[in-house]
Amino acid sequence: MGLFNSLGIGYSGLSVSQSGIGTTSNNIANANTEGYSKQRISQKAQYPIHNIPGDVGNGAKVDTIVRSHDEFVYGRLKSSSSNVAYSSQMEKTLQEITTYAPDLDNLGIAKDLKDFFSSWSKVAQNPNDDSPKTVLFQSMNSLTQNLNEASTKLTDLQDRLNDEFKTGIGEVNKIASEIVELNKNINKVENSNSANANDLRDSRDSLELELSKMLNIEVSKGKVGSSSPYTKSNMTDQGNDYNINIGGFNLVDGITFHPLSVEDSLTSTKFNSAFYKDHNQQLADVTTSIVGGKLGAILDLRGDSIDSNTGRAKDSKIQDYLDDLDTFSNTFITSVNSIYASSAQEKISTDDFGDFSDSMKLTNLSGIKEGSFDIKVYDSNGSMVATRSITIDNQTSLQKNSDGTTNPNSIVEQINKNSDDNGDNDGTNDLDDLFEASMINGKLRILPKSDENYTIAISDNNTNFAGVTGVNKLFNGDSASNISLSSSVLSNPTSILSHKAPTDGNADMANDMVSLQYEKLTFKKPDGEESSQSIEAYYRYSSSRVASDANQSSVNKAAAEVLNKTVINEFKSVSGVDMDEELVNLMKYQAAYQANAKVITTVDRMIDTLLGMKQ
Repeated sequence: MGLFNSLGIGYSGLSVSQSGIGTTSNNIANANTEGYSKQRISQKAQYPIHNIPGDVGNGAKVDTIVRSHDEFVYGRLKSSSSNVAYSSQMEKTLQEITTYAPDLDNLGIAKDLKDFFSSWSKVAQNPNDDSPKTVLFQSMNSLTQNLNEASTKLTDLQDRLNDEFKTGIGEVNKIASEIVELNKNINKVENSNSANANDLRDSRDSLELELSKMLNIEVSKGKVGSSSPYTKSNMTDQGNDYNINIGGFNLVDGITFHPLSVEDSLTSTKFNSAFYKDHNQQLADVTTSIVGGKLGAILDLRGDSIDSNTGRAKDSKIQDYLDDLDTFSNTFITSVNSIYASSAQEKISTDDFGDFSDSMKLTNLSGIKEGSFDIKVYDSNGSMVATRSITIDNQTSLQKNSDGTTNPNSIVEQINKNSDDNGDNDGTNDLDDLFEASMINGKLRILPKSDENYTIAISDNNTNFAGVTGVNKLFNGDSASNISLSSSVLSNPTSILSHKAPTDGNADMANDMVSLQYEKLTFKKPDGEESSQSIEAYYRYSSSRVASDANQSSVNKAAAEVLNKTVINEFKSVSGVDMDEELVNLMKYQAAYQANAKVITTVDRMIDTLLGMKQ
């Protein structure tokens, strides 16, 4: 080995040390840079000179500069970050929902219920006094308004989440398109000079992490192996293969981007859906494939679609709350109206049956059960002069059979049937002699046959006929969104009745209304789930369910954040810059640089000595 060769070896050492110092200083400079992975030089001996008695070393060289990155730890970081984003969105939304039904002692629907029954109790105590009726009117009006408001807020929240979903899809596309551009640049750098595009890969990882916070993604990066065969390092991604998959659909395929879109023209409901566009510009609905992250939480809250038959959101937590609220309201309306129908009035009139024809079986009408109800007729003195039991079974219709023929089992025919209700052999004082039933403009009417001062009422035996059909009702509607007071009550609150038999001071109906709060009623949700509870207990159950879900979401978020923090620390231990470690490396490379400089100085002096001998 010659002196000049030794000089070259010393220079190679200087060059390696200089690269080490440069890499270390870059790490120190980016210690606080988000998403930066510390870098290390990988060095090896240069190709030796083959000689006798053996190979002679030829110095060192920098093989590559690699980033410290563990793909498996990074995968856990993406997963935990997605869980944090999901739980954060859930907690924020559910905590907001709890404010819609505060139910403290001095406000909320629960207080309205308490005031409702308390007001009826005062009406029962003073049936001839208009003041308790005015207070009752105010409590009923407050109850309907609060139910309307709660339903509206939940529906508006669904609409707002729908807008957030649409915005989120745009954010997903933006991030994915930026990843594609980075893939192009990474390929350009690494394919042209066999270098590692460390900073570009860090930038891609940062975008990948942000994307995972929006939704769960499957990322394939080809082969995963040691970052360098010459150093002990973590398993990192290698090569240029890259794919981002969402539920079986490739959002990013190398340098090709398949954007998601929200096609309003393809959505038959108010909910936006996400569509995937392939190479042939064909669209596929991928909404149900979006899970996890912020968008997954939005869909779990909002619902992934609308049932075209029921108009209800599918797989929606908010829809569950709306169902609870509507089930409560429907049962409340039906039960109250059924009791109120027992108060004698001049005639009976139901709601418009709409598309429900007079030949359809009544048991097909939601809420009506098989059984019977009694029609009672009172004279001007309040004495009951006639009563008839009307039966409802699986053959009972309003008036006709499906073929248009008369159905003797129909409500109209049972009422109009000539029968000696009183068993006195008098054919002039029975129900059919005093009142007549008919279908008029889609409504069932039971009208007096004469000008005599008779009144009529329905006493139900658990068929819910009066409450469901709206017989002389107190409340309109069938859900929280449309519950309201009847026009007669709105126009004259003091017209609220308290009696069954129309006698002065009678408060039988008002007392039944007070007792309603203690009765166990059947609450049937749209999905068929039934429960038997009191009105207040069911509402308490519904509102406490919201509070419980909100509390659980806070617990889930806290747990997700703890796990995420643990994974972040693990990730930083692999990829983060440790100042102490960098300073040690800086001293190591400085010492190596000084030692190699000493070699060069020594060789230089040897050359000077050699040249001096020649002179």
